[in-house]
Amino acid sequence: MKILSFETGGNKKDLLTAFLRSRLAIVDETGDPDEALDLVKFYDYDVVLLRLAEERMGDLDIVRKLRLARVRAPIVAVARALNEAARLRVLQAGADDLIVDALSHEEVFMKVQNLIRRSRGFQDNALRIGLVEINMNAKKIYAKGKPVTLTKKEYQIAEILALRKGVVLSKEAILDHLYGGLDEPNPKIIDVFICKIRKKLQALGVDDFIETNWGRGYMVIDHRGDAGGQMEAGARAGHVEVQARVVA
Repeated sequence: MKILSFETGGNKKDLLTAFLRSRLAIVDETGDPDEALDLVKFYDYDVVLLRLAEERMGDLDIVRKLRLARVRAPIVAVARALNEAARLRVLQAGADDLIVDALSHEEVFMKVQNLIRRSRGFQDNALRIGLVEINMNAKKIYAKGKPVTLTKKEYQIAEILALRKGVVLSKEAILDHLYGGLDEPNPKIIDVFICKIRKKLQALGVDDFIETNWGRGYMVIDHRGDAGGQMEAGARAGHVEVQARVVA
């Protein structure tokens, strides 16, 4: 998952970003409202974290600006402590959620991850696509119930594509997610990563998780869902035909 962290307090001792990265989240940081607005124009973030300090509530204006920029990602405000009036201001400004006085970085991570998963259309605790299950808590992938051994980058690519199920991502877009525009390797490296992911899944009997959209990039489609929908539609059509014959 890709996170934009907007820091208003400037607390250099806060280790939340380092913790999020240790859980394989890709985090871009800024304390400049204009830079934040530029970043959301170029990158598809899964969530925007608004790191609030009670003495700088004027920075809430960034929420309004993000909404005017048509940012679809959830906006979550995180603060060590806020009084009731401040909490209401945050919610009235348009934040999707508010995390105050969390007991640990793990608690923040879990709440943010759950919100991201639901915002992308996944209601269960894991991302289930066909015969593949991605456990975002454990950062592990299973194919037909068996664990798949992936490297850090391979897992991140699989998760990025799964969260955007049905959407084609170019190699350049995937690179942006992984490296944030810094020291990016040749885009062809994405082909290598995808090839390795496919081979590991094929070894467990799954060969249709990642599709190539020639000339555009890669995407994930739940073929089992498509098949189920087609079978259901066929059954409905057959039922209607039988009814028509009976009426006739």
